[in-house]
Amino acid sequence: MSHKYALGQLVHPAGTRFADRTNGVYEIVRLMPESSNGEFGYRIRHTTNGTERAVGESEIRAVSAEQSPFSTH
Repeated sequence: MSHKYALGQLVHPAGTRFADRTNGVYEIVRLMPESSNGEFGYRIRHTTNGTERAVGESEIRAVSAEQSPFSTH
């Protein structure tokens, strides 16, 4: 099994863990090993304010090309 998201990929927080924190777009900056519950981890960095946090794969979702702050569309 491998990571669902790639280094450098843009993601959004998913679920309620980030409800009281900064939402927005984050970049995957580090792939972390599988945890004891079988879920892969990631280190993500907010694209605007630089905030970093560790998350599990179930806590993020991919940003589509239309949602990307770097999109040229």
